Amino acid sequence: MHSIKIHKLIAVIIAIFHRYGFWHRGDKPTTRQLKTKSFYCIYYCMGFIALSVGAIKNEKDEQTIFLTEISIGVAVDAVRIWILIWKQNEIQGLLKRICKFEIRSDEDYNAYNDKLGRFVKYFIIFQVGLFICCFIESVVIPVFGSEKVLFFEIGFPFDYRNNEVAYWMATVFMLNITVLTMVSVFLSILLWYLLLNCSLRYEVLASELRKMGHIIEKRDENVTVAPKQTRFVEELKASINAHIHLTELTNELGSFFSKIFFIQFGTSGLCICGSIYCLAFDIGDNVLERCVHFLLFSYFVAEVFMITYFGNEIMLSSNRLSYSLFESDWYNQPQSTKKCIIIFGEYLKQPQVLLVGKLYPLTLETFNKITNSAYSMFNILKNFKK
Repeated sequence: MHSIKIHKLIAVIIAIFHRYGFWHRGDKPTTRQLKTKSFYCIYYCMGFIALSVGAIKNEKDEQTIFLTEISIGVAVDAVRIWILIWKQNEIQGLLKRICKFEIRSDEDYNAYNDKLGRFVKYFIIFQVGLFICCFIESVVIPVFGSEKVLFFEIGFPFDYRNNEVAYWMATVFMLNITVLTMVSVFLSILLWYLLLNCSLRYEVLASELRKMGHIIEKRDENVTVAPKQTRFVEELKASINAHIHLTELTNELGSFFSKIFFIQFGTSGLCICGSIYCLAFDIGDNVLERCVHFLLFSYFVAEVFMITYFGNEIMLSSNRLSYSLFESDWYNQPQSTKKCIIIFGEYLKQPQVLLVGKLYPLTLETFNKITNSAYSMFNILKNFKK
């Protein structure tokens, strides 16, 4: 028996939340902690306002499209930060109930660790790429650039284009917004981790269904038929209860994050379209800016791809349960047990599909629709450009 706990890198993220006041310790936050949480939310909303005003007032069409794309992305991140800060107990509850469980088989435990290890490698690559993007846009270009210009031409109450002090104030302001954006991405990583664990738990359940009734150890060979059948029934009951519990957890996860899923589906097409436009018409003035535009494009695609990919994995892994059930030693069981198996098998034929807004399935098919809509919008913008 192996006990699965929350991964140490996820524990580091949680420690960061506690250290910098995004999450509180104890049952209720203190007055000071509430002020800190409110400050983060208000400050980030000011970043959205600054970018939106910059997009409205900018006279260049390319910059207007770029700033609009970023404003939409920041608006989505603002919702993430709000959920992260004010829904702490719910998120921690989901982490404990979904990511803490037990695996009986060594083979299943090794398979779980292997797939989780691949996710951690992707997580590290994603975070490094995001850090490079944020560092270039908020530090390298404003501080070390040949001209004193901001990568994001925001609306600011002071004239940062002609005033040195105002310029550095605007630079520090956008640096803080960038740091908060990276914090909001941590919520996305927690969400991916939760979805991944749901899909892996379905795979573990499928493996346990396949092994029901089969002789695993030599000492089982001398067991008579009656005890084997009794043990099969017990394993079947445990699997049914495990499936019901896992389905409830998965539905709860989908319901809790349904709003952010819906917002991402509604806005990601626009953000991807804007990124493609910036890359296609080369609005960057130098190689560094072009790299940032490419990294932003990768970020917007990854955000929507990862949730649809893991949602798709949940659907596929749950869809294999019925087949796995009939790979067990069900044919050597009494008639009453066979009837239960057939009924359970029919129930398992319906895969677990998370619906967003009771309309859009959280699958790769939806990702394809979003990318197609982004390409269609890009063609419209390209025609206006001509």
